Amino acid sequence: MQNLLQISKMINGELKGDPNCRITGINSIAKAEKSQITFSTKKFIDTGELQASALIVPKGSETKFDNLIYVDEPYLAFATLLEHFNPTERFIDGISPKACIDDTATVGKGVCIGQFSSIGAHAEVGEQTEIHANVTVYPGVKIGKNCLIYSNVVIREGVIIGNNVIIQPGAVIGADGFGFTRTSTGTPVKIPQKGNVIIGNDCEIGANTCIDRATIEETVLEDYVKLDNLVQIGHNVKIGKFSALSAQTGISGSTEIGQNVIMGGQVGLADHIAIADGVMIAARSGVTGSISTTNTIISGYPHQDIRSWRKSQVIIRNIDKYIDRIKELEKKIKELEEK
Repeated sequence: MQNLLQISKMINGELKGDPNCRITGINSIAKAEKSQITFSTKKFIDTGELQASALIVPKGSETKFDNLIYVDEPYLAFATLLEHFNPTERFIDGISPKACIDDTATVGKGVCIGQFSSIGAHAEVGEQTEIHANVTVYPGVKIGKNCLIYSNVVIREGVIIGNNVIIQPGAVIGADGFGFTRTSTGTPVKIPQKGNVIIGNDCEIGANTCIDRATIEETVLEDYVKLDNLVQIGHNVKIGKFSALSAQTGISGSTEIGQNVIMGGQVGLADHIAIADGVMIAARSGVTGSISTTNTIISGYPHQDIRSWRKSQVIIRNIDKYIDRIKELEKKIKELEEK
């Protein structure tokens, strides 16, 4: 339990109200009860039915309420307090006797490994990393410190993972890239995928996401890359720092994505293209070529600037009206020509 003065200091906020008001937890605006704190990102909200004891609001807010904490970014403050009142706990403790760890593997201090997980030859697991049940870590894998790897994850040989990485259940890191050629008779021949995957620090990999190993170099996720569930990253792809890809997005091989790139759900990118820094790609867009303009917003298939896409959508929605107008004009022209 914390009082409001302590909480305001914790989130670098400015308190207006009772500093001794006791807070036992945090909740949404709709569910918050007395002795709980909630938040809003709006400059003004109607607090008439609000049951919470305190409210976090953006600086300059005109909201009227007994206890307010003004902060620069309410959502970030909410995230801080959410972890404070609901701290993450380890699901497992120590190394299960049912885990299989090769004699040549290196396991750091404080590592937890669940039952039926396998750590291959010469693999390295950094300090305080938590590996849940049924995880397969192939030979030569290097996993950094303070990582959290959930059940049924597969990490193929030689993959390198940084510190503070979270891998959600069912993800596959380092499977073979989709590389084939054909003989003169059309028979497909597999191209050996001998490269690697390198994942930077503080990345998160969503459930059932697949990151393919490179053909001969590396598939790379730089620091703080966030991948949602069911994302497909092809071989030799490079993703820059702070980029985030939403669910069911697919990146074809050898594509390079810049820093701070944001993609909505079900985005598809063609192979061997480059995406500039700060680009935002709307959901279900199909990107067929490189995007060289930074900090632009892209939408549609084939992809285009979102303003052009919106104009085209207006035209498509009104196409019947345009056809009727054209027919009417043709009729009038014909009548004039017959006079």
